[in-house]
Amino acid sequence: MNDMKKRRNGIWSVVAIILAALSIWAVARQTKDYSFNDFIGFFKRADHFWMAMAVICMLCYILFEGLALLGVIRAFGYKRSVNKGIVYSAADIYFSAITPSATGGQPASAFFMMADGVPAAVSAVALLLNLVMYTASIMAIGLIALLVSPSVFINFETPSKILIIVGYLILGLLITFIILLIKREDWVHAIGAFFIKVLGRLKFIRNRERFEKKLDRITNEYRDCAEMIDGHRGMLVKCFIFNFLQRALQICVSAMIFIAGGGELSKAVDVWVTHAFSVIGSTCIPVPGAMGVIDYLLVDGMENLMSESDAITLELASRGISFYICVIISILIVAVGYVVIRRRGDAVKREDNE
Repeated sequence: MNDMKKRRNGIWSVVAIILAALSIWAVARQTKDYSFNDFIGFFKRADHFWMAMAVICMLCYILFEGLALLGVIRAFGYKRSVNKGIVYSAADIYFSAITPSATGGQPASAFFMMADGVPAAVSAVALLLNLVMYTASIMAIGLIALLVSPSVFINFETPSKILIIVGYLILGLLITFIILLIKREDWVHAIGAFFIKVLGRLKFIRNRERFEKKLDRITNEYRDCAEMIDGHRGMLVKCFIFNFLQRALQICVSAMIFIAGGGELSKAVDVWVTHAFSVIGSTCIPVPGAMGVIDYLLVDGMENLMSESDAITLELASRGISFYICVIISILIVAVGYVVIRRRGDAVKREDNE
């Protein structure tokens, strides 16, 4: 990572911390009667077994993304350990959490893959397929939520419903666009060239040739990707299953915490569905880690299932474990992985000098 990227990531880390503090403060201030003593009291009386299950679900979120990425690169003959897969996953999770629209996650994950000897082309394919299956798994979970408990969606406030509906549309368009890039890159190239031409004539872009070259490069990369994944259907299925489990288990954190606080098992399903809808709705706004957006949706949905105070406690606890603690663990894993790479590089340099 060069110095410019390090500075940019440092800035985004600070921005993410500020957003996190503001999000927590905004949630806690929704009712004047709520205090952090209520939050601490919840953990003191919570069932330890179910709280441990919530933490395990969070850890599985890191693990299963790593297994998904390993499944892809192993299909191309690059066998790497589970530990390395966890580093790839942690890099994606951490940098996605601190950058808008999760733009920093894939480059960071690719950095560690290539440092482990995985070619850039294979790394790109692995990350692209992971993005496709990640998006598909969220869509699948969203459809399951609608089938299991449509009444939960109906009970959201109107602004939340709009965010959730737009979230479904964005995810649908995104996955359609990516599939077209892989399967019919000629269509996408023609559409892209048309818009570049129109924007050039309208003087919205000045250097048309630069955009045309970039479009050519992107479509060529996706054509290569399509050729590489042809005949690897088993790998695609495996990648989807791991991504589905990753997202489903992360959403289970809120249900586990609800049960830990004495909630009914039957109502825990509605808590899971509420969290699923909140994840869908949070895709609308490109805020690092969806901070603020998903918090608003979670509290809005949970208030239909319990008191306002309990909804705030559940939101803070579930986000604390499923997101904030997950991100902290991820950066620790990334730091260890980066130190290992640096030491390996120093050792190679010493051998070359000898």
